[in-house]
Amino acid sequence: MTVHVYSGPTVPADRVREVVPGAVTHPPVRHGDLLRLGAGPGDTVLIIDGLWHQSAPVRHKEILALLADGVAVVGAASMGALRAAELAPYGMVGVGRIFEDFRSGALDADDEVAVLHTDDGLPLSEALVNLRAALTRAAADGQLDDTEADRLTELARSLAYTSRSWAALGRLAAGDGLGSAFSRADAWRRTHPYDAKREDAERALALLAVGLPPGPGTGAWAGEPWQTSFVRYWQAAFRPGAATGGQPVGFLALLHHQQLYDPGFPDRWRTRVLAALAYETRDDACRPVRSAAVERAALRFAAAAGVEVASMSGDQLAHWLTEEEVSRLPPEEALVRVVVRSARLDGAWTVWPATVAEAGDLLGCVPLATQAVAAAFTLNTEIQATGPHHTTAHLSAERIASHLAQRWELPEGCGRAVLDATARDRAFRDFAGAVEVARAFYLSARAVTTAPSASLVVSGARQSPRT
Repeated sequence: MTVHVYSGPTVPADRVREVVPGAVTHPPVRHGDLLRLGAGPGDTVLIIDGLWHQSAPVRHKEILALLADGVAVVGAASMGALRAAELAPYGMVGVGRIFEDFRSGALDADDEVAVLHTDDGLPLSEALVNLRAALTRAAADGQLDDTEADRLTELARSLAYTSRSWAALGRLAAGDGLGSAFSRADAWRRTHPYDAKREDAERALALLAVGLPPGPGTGAWAGEPWQTSFVRYWQAAFRPGAATGGQPVGFLALLHHQQLYDPGFPDRWRTRVLAALAYETRDDACRPVRSAAVERAALRFAAAAGVEVASMSGDQLAHWLTEEEVSRLPPEEALVRVVVRSARLDGAWTVWPATVAEAGDLLGCVPLATQAVAAAFTLNTEIQATGPHHTTAHLSAERIASHLAQRWELPEGCGRAVLDATARDRAFRDFAGAVEVARAFYLSARAVTTAPSASLVVSGARQSPRT
């Protein structure tokens, strides 16, 4: 049983470990982080802080995925309070006044809890909930009347969350005829410090320290078809698929590597797609089926759906087939290729796996693929550390395209139709899509293919990823 805590500007990691000894601390949560955890039944995740401006925020269904797996998820103070208020009906546990105010509707804006902070968690602005709380408390103590408190709160709300501070509020107040009221409130709050977000975070930590609060359970929703194609894609992208040397590797990275570099991938992909279609027409999909029978059943399914080569226009055929294929392939084989090439990455169809177990033999040799992916990511990190522009995003698309054409043993100077058809046989949308995916692996793959001078290749790449 492990407790994971995501925090930053609201409460530092050392304080988290002080209150909850043994807790695993993480920086503010962002999209994908929860799925990377590999948390399971009996584990607890407390979300306090989260990112949302500089990166995609944690998605609601990432939290639902943990809840469905039996993980207790608790939220408080900041991003945690927001998500808990939204997901309380599904089993997420909220703690604190801010959570209660979001759930009741007393607070209704995300920027109530937003602050600007440094990478190491130092706050650079003040949360609106803290400004609001100080003004409300000052009014309750007789330092402001209700009208003054309300007007100062509206001025604070008008500030961008990145610029909210007592000093900024003072400047606005002075220009709005509220200088005296602000001075009284500012003087009062300096002698009565209060941090609403910190208070809620501390309360949540204290509850976890004594084994509370218990999760209410997932309820009937967990058995409903709530997992969209996006959820399956996120699970494939972020959940560890394998590991080598203690380094986790995401399943989607393994799949992408094999799409690009495993010579046997196209045949395995073709078999998988045709089998998926063939099973649509069978009452007993579990019984072994011969390859020829699978192909015939898949063609019958396509025909029943109205997909036939004879009914396709010239433009449609040219999109999926090369000129040579259009002229020489029998209709059955032409239709098979069209069907397979149209089955691209889409989590809505389970022909696309989201885990190693679902993939079966599609991945080929998983240990070798894992080592190759880990080596590629390690090299990318080392090169990126040498300069801000030394990233895979700055690699030359033309060089990557040439690299893939060579690895796929395509004729020199072959046209776009051949490149796209070959990429679609590997389940990419087109050749340009394969080039973009290959950015993550290009430097490492190029070093391997030029093994006698690999050190020179890597050295040159570190000077500039475009070389």
